[in-house]
This record gives sequence, C-alpha cells and structure tokens, in this order.
Amino acid sequence: MSFKDKFAESFARSKTMSEPEKKANEIMGRLLLKKTVIPVILMLIITIGGASLKLNNWLTLGINLVIAVATFFYIKNTSKNYQNFKPYVGNLISLEKKNKKEYVAIIKQGKLPVKLQIAYGGEDLENIKKNQLIQISYNPEIKLAILVNKQ
Repeated sequence: MSFKDKFAESFARSKTMSEPEKKANEIMGRLLLKKTVIPVILMLIITIGGASLKLNNWLTLGINLVIAVATFFYIKNTSKNYQNFKPYVGNLISLEKKNKKEYVAIIKQGKLPVKLQIAYGGEDLENIKKNQLIQISYNPEIKLAILVNKQ
C-alpha cells in the first residue's frame, strides 16, 4: 500500500468518525504531541551545539537520526497503550470535580459501583443528571473518559 493510499484511507476514516471518536483522537494526539516536545528540543540543541562547537556534520546528523528513530518507536509503543479502552455502561451516581480538569465519577454498573479517575474528557459528564444511563469508554492508563452514549 503506497503512502498516497494510506493517506486517502486515513482521510476517509476521519470523515466517517463519530463525535466521540474524533474527541478521543484529538485528546490522544495532544498527549502524544506533548511527548515529542523534549526530543525535538534536544535535536535542536544538538544541531546548534554541533554547529557552534564545529563538530563533524555527519556526527551531528547521526545523533539526530538516532534520537528521531528512538522517539518514533517510543511514540509508536505509547500510542498502542492509548488504544486500550474499556467500556462501562451504567447509571452515573456522582461526579466530583477535584481540580480544574480532574474528575472522579462513580458509575453503578450492574450491582457494583465503579470509581473512575478522569483527567481528560470529564467535562462531558457535567451536563448529565444523576442516575442517568450512560456509556463511557475509559482508558485507565491516561485516565481518559469518552462519553459514547447517554439516555
């Protein structure tokens, strides 16, 4: 599959995504982008430092390529971890706001209440009434909750 075909498939997929999927992709994209800031800054420092210290350009390029490849594999493994969502369906018992964007939600799923620590996506739950039936996809590693459906 060529690069053009992959891009076309990705573009078509982005047009048919539901609203919760778009929101989840946006949040995960921002989180992955934050993880790439340090390697990019490190590469700039190495480039500027190599030019000012008059190091061999091939050495500077080699170091930058090693950092770029290591960052690629780190981001690839991290993005696989971000795809592990667990569905929760139940009644929203309570929603507490801990900080500006951190929430604690208690959902009664069957007979057992489930306590979810939410760092991203909790603002969608603010407009939901207590004991309303909801469906949430939750990632416990990054504490991301996406409201899929409410009834």
